[in-house]
Amino acid sequence: MTGAKTYGPAAPLSTVEETSDGAPRLQGRSRHIPTRLGLRLPAQVRRVLLFLPPVLLLLLAVFAADWAEVQSGLRSDAVARERLTLYRETILRELEKHRYLPYIVARDPRAVGVLSDPSAAPMANRFLKDLAATTGADALYVMNADGLTVAASNFDTAGSFVGNNYSFRPYFQEAKDGGEGRFFAVGATTGEPGFFFARSTPAGAPVQGVVVVKVDMERLENNWLDAGETVMVTDVHGVVFLGTRDDWRYSSIAPLDDMVVAAIRSDRQYGNARLASLQQGPLAQTRLVIGGTAWRQSRLRVGMLDWTIHYLTPMSEVRAPRGVVWAGAFALILLYAIWLLVLRSRRLGRVTAGLRQDAATLRDLNRRLVDEIEERRRVERELRDTQADLARTGRLAAVGEMSAAVAHELNQPLAALGMFVSGARLYQQRGETAAVTENLDEIDALRHRMATLTQELKRFARPGESRIETVDLRDCLKTSAKLVRPRIEESGVALQLHLPSQPMTANTAPLRVEQVLVNLLRNAIDACQGVEAPVVEARARIEEGRAVIEILDNGEGIPEPLRERIFQPFFTTKPAATGLGLGLAISARIVEDLGGALKTRARRTSDGACFILSLPLAEDRDGAGTVAADRSGEEARTPSHQLDDAGAQ
Repeated sequence: MTGAKTYGPAAPLSTVEETSDGAPRLQGRSRHIPTRLGLRLPAQVRRVLLFLPPVLLLLLAVFAADWAEVQSGLRSDAVARERLTLYRETILRELEKHRYLPYIVARDPRAVGVLSDPSAAPMANRFLKDLAATTGADALYVMNADGLTVAASNFDTAGSFVGNNYSFRPYFQEAKDGGEGRFFAVGATTGEPGFFFARSTPAGAPVQGVVVVKVDMERLENNWLDAGETVMVTDVHGVVFLGTRDDWRYSSIAPLDDMVVAAIRSDRQYGNARLASLQQGPLAQTRLVIGGTAWRQSRLRVGMLDWTIHYLTPMSEVRAPRGVVWAGAFALILLYAIWLLVLRSRRLGRVTAGLRQDAATLRDLNRRLVDEIEERRRVERELRDTQADLARTGRLAAVGEMSAAVAHELNQPLAALGMFVSGARLYQQRGETAAVTENLDEIDALRHRMATLTQELKRFARPGESRIETVDLRDCLKTSAKLVRPRIEESGVALQLHLPSQPMTANTAPLRVEQVLVNLLRNAIDACQGVEAPVVEARARIEEGRAVIEILDNGEGIPEPLRERIFQPFFTTKPAATGLGLGLAISARIVEDLGGALKTRARRTSDGACFILSLPLAEDRDGAGTVAADRSGEEARTPSHQLDDAGAQ
């Protein structure tokens, strides 16, 4: 192009300075302002340093929160041990107050005389009633050797024990065997729970009966409840029978075996209670989850009774210091952010003052820069004209190349048509009708081939058509391969197509997609020039709901520093005589308009470049969809298609 000019990068804004002889001299503004700022760290380093204190504070908060929770748990365990020791002593002291009563009453004839003289029952009842009122026992009663109650302190109440047989209770059998009967159970007659002490009578002689005292434990529970603490007592099987939570009573901490449940039922220890499990898990867990609430558990055995006292602390209380630590950390981060804002405000104030001073200087400079601005505008106009000339040249080159392709494609079929026509005439003169028919079939096949080629070239030559259609992108790739076949045959490059077996259906403009694919294939063919065994591959697959087509070559590839600029207009890695640098820029814009993406990367296994075209798939109206069918990302491939000299596939 005649008259084209080449311009270097734009000069920096200039100031005018007079020399000693009065002549004006331009001076770069770079000497005018930065001297005030001094040396500064890079922006990324400053940004990292600004975020470093909050990050360190958050890391410290993580460790501090864990440490605070551990310390809170240790303090909770220490308090629990003190309270458990107190509760154990309270239970033992309450039981010891009444433990002696069966031993004393078993030796008092006023109570046990009824065993030998039934007529003494009224006197025995009154004696037991007075003694129960004096000692605070819930009930005192005497049973004969068969377990039948013959005298009781509650003889004059509706729930009198007199006449009831309690031989099924374990404490009765233990007392008859000469030991001390001890048992906690729900009263079979009154339905009120209590602890039972039992002794046989008379001492040192054949057993005639058993004396029993029932101790009410409700006062202990009320004291625990008033303290506002969560406490429960379990028996040897882990069944809760005392505690501050009525909804947990007569439930087990862990699931019970069927044999244990059957034994409890036979002793009628807890009446008709369901004995449901409070949680799933072994009894030895230090943490319990009951009813969706997590508890920290401390336990202490009550040796004489084989009971276990559980002191429960809500995990929310144990974890409360963690929240305090995090609140403090976020408060410090907030203060740090406020401090940064204050510093930034001050710095912006200083910068603003400097900018005001610079603005006064720039107003004077603007008057002297008018000529330079006009010069730049003139250069820009010439550059736009030059770019327009380059674009027109590129279009003319494309038209010329397409015309050459048409001439090349039609030349051989036309020559073959002449040979077949001559052969048909010769066969006709000889009277070989079958040979004539065969030649006519060949002529028709050549005609069909030329019609198909011209139709494809005609469709490609109409870039203005961008009607959206539902197409199979595999067909677009095959059509594009046919369009570059003359270039393939001329350059000797092997073109391999790898297509999936399932359709790649998309709602897109097929002509514009083919335009992009043809440009990518032509670039790949050009990149393979000079390679010993040039190969261009086109790989199609479905990945995460998108159709992905990769165009790969084994050429020299694209250097890493140039990949970010490869899609810029007028940028090309080809020689100046063979490339304008517009093809990839136009292709990227077309793909973006179609809702897709076009990018490049280096090949992973060999030299060369790889361009990746991705377009969204059409959604299946039945709901299954092409996307769902290929979520796994696996490619069900058919055998690769390779362009041979005859132009197949």
